[in-house]
Order: sequence, then structure tokens, then C-alpha cells
Amino acid sequence: MKYDFSCITDRRNTGSFKWAPTEAEGFENVYPLSTADMEFPTAPEIRKACARFAERGFICYTEGDGSYKRAVCDFMLRRHNWQIKPEWIVNTYGIVAALHTAVKAFTDEGDGIISFEPVYAHFYDAARLTGRKAVKIPLVIENDSYKINFSEFEKACENPENKLLIFCSPHNPVGRVWTKEELEKLVRICRKNGIIIVSDEIHFDITRKEHTVISTVNGGCGDICIVCTAVSKSFNAAGLSTSNIIIENEALRKRFKAQIDADGYSCINAFAYPATHAAYTACDEWLDEMNARINKNFDIFEKTLRETMPKIHFCPREGTYMAWLDVSCFNIPADESKAVFFARNTGFLPNDGDWFEGDGNTHIRVNLAVAEETLQRFIESLKKSYGEHVK
Repeated sequence: MKYDFSCITDRRNTGSFKWAPTEAEGFENVYPLSTADMEFPTAPEIRKACARFAERGFICYTEGDGSYKRAVCDFMLRRHNWQIKPEWIVNTYGIVAALHTAVKAFTDEGDGIISFEPVYAHFYDAARLTGRKAVKIPLVIENDSYKINFSEFEKACENPENKLLIFCSPHNPVGRVWTKEELEKLVRICRKNGIIIVSDEIHFDITRKEHTVISTVNGGCGDICIVCTAVSKSFNAAGLSTSNIIIENEALRKRFKAQIDADGYSCINAFAYPATHAAYTACDEWLDEMNARINKNFDIFEKTLRETMPKIHFCPREGTYMAWLDVSCFNIPADESKAVFFARNTGFLPNDGDWFEGDGNTHIRVNLAVAEETLQRFIESLKKSYGEHVK
């Protein structure tokens, strides 16, 4: 391989949100497998592009201009067979900001915002913190795979109080890559009931199977879709806090941009300019090798769980680099969070599934974008804890 994905990282004292808990008393020897950024250094082409940008001496107000947008368009066509136009691209300070902007732009206080649970908790926040109602449709497990309960979803869409769906594709945390058939059915229901779709596709480059951009199904449904993309997950550049929101429908785009103006933010992170350009023009090989490493990690991890820790239930991962594990077999004290329990007993800190709601009360989310050596240490620690705390 051209790139090295074997380095062992320690990002304490760097301001890392993910590593901050390891600086607390009692957690000094804990390794975080939580927040969704990788323990693989950002692609060297991106780091070099940012260094060259800094050397020019100006870290000023920056916008996604013609060259920037051409790089985005070319990447979407090359990697996702998705032909977009530069004028469809709207920049925001990350996808979480875009979710809040979309909710405020396209709904009123008291309206219902639909999502499928468990899901990234900021989906719920985008509804609750803006005075809307979070309408949660539980995903169901069939044949070791999470599925959409379409009958319940259709009922929710038929309720005139519900105006918008925040969709996660690929789905975080359950790791589903939705099939074209599933997406077609979902779009038909939304169109029939006048539901706008905001699709968070931030993990769309990190999949084991083919991912379909939602706005490309049913002959093209960009007229009802806002598709949220970024380089952040794909190239481990979340700190740029810049996303490319693709809005084909001009009327929706104007409303979205008007809300951005109302919220008082503009421009992009200056370093997002060289980073995005480099990611989308010079890092395809890095992306392919990273995916191969993630796939290998999951092959090792899932095989080990099946063979040595069979009471830990999971649905095989199709996308993202997060494992969603049912750990209800562990004897976890009622007054202790699952995350703290595993940090204390394995030396590795996961996300507590409660944050994602749904069936998260029995789950943890584990970030496996790590070196194989780190993965093997986690596996051995988990095995030991399994032997001690599972009967």
C-alpha cells in the first residue's frame, strides 16, 4: 500500500474533542473509540495543500469559488455517478449547522421532523432546539439487518403536522447502506405527502457496498431533496467545519440561503478551501486504501465476535466506520453508564448508545478507524471483560 494506516496515535493536549476525556483523572490510560473521527492521519496531500496555503500568508475571509466548486462537482460524478451543477452547492459550517438551517428554513415551530431511530442525536436536536417536534420511527431488525418500518413511516408522512424528514444515508450508528429499492420507496412516500427530505450523506464514501445518492433515484428527485456532504468523514478533516450542501431546487435553495443570512454566518473556513480541493482532486487512492483498511478491521472484529463473544449481538456493517454493538449480555451496574463501564474494564472508551436513542439503551458505538495493533488490543481487552462480566 502507498499509505500508512498503522500508526498508533495519542492526541492528548491537542484540543481534540474525542481525546478530551482521556485527560480527566482516572481516564489517563484510556483510549477513545468514540467520536467519529479517525485515528488515521489526514491524507498527506491535504496536509501539504493546507501548508502551502498558509505559506502564502493570508488566512482571510474565504468562499467556495469556481475552482472549489468544480472540484466538488467532478468528485461527485467520478465517485458517485452524480452529476451536479456548481450553483447547487451551498456552504455551511458543517452538517449539524445545515440540519438546523434546513429545519428553520422549511418548517415552522410546532411542526414535526421525522427521523429513524437510533440515529445521530443532533437529528433530534435540530427539531427540539428549534421548537419543532421530533417524530421518531424505530428501525426494525430483520435477518441481522436494520430495516425501515415503511408502514409506520408512511403513517407519519400522512400526518399534515409533519413536514420534513432528516435521513441518514449511510446510517449512523447502525451501519446500513440503503438499497436503491429502499430509497425509491422512501422517496415515493415523501413525494406523495409533500415531505421535504434532508439527507445526511456524510459517510457516503465509506462503504462496503455501493451507495446511491438519494436525489438520483426515481429518475431524479432533487426537487424535494437537500443532500448534505463534506470531506470531513471521508478524509478525516472534521475540524474544517465546512460542508457542501447540494440543493437542486432553486426555490428551496433560495429559502435555505435566506435562513443562512438570517442566522448571520457566511464564508467558509479558510483551510477548507485547499483541503477540499486536494481531497477531491488528489486523494482517490488514499480513500480507496482507507476503505480497504476499514473493511479489514471489520472482517477481523466481526469474525472474532462471532467466534469468541457470541452473546454480543450486532448487524454486519455495510457502511461508516462505526460498530453498533448490543452489549445487554454484560452485567453493567445500573448506576454506571455503558461507556464508563467499558472504559473502566477494557481501557477503551466507546459512545454510550443512549445518546442515539432507539435501542441505544442496550448498545454502544465503537469507532474502528484505528490501526490494526490498536484494534487487536481492544479485542483482547474486550475478550477479558467478556469472560469476567458475561454469564
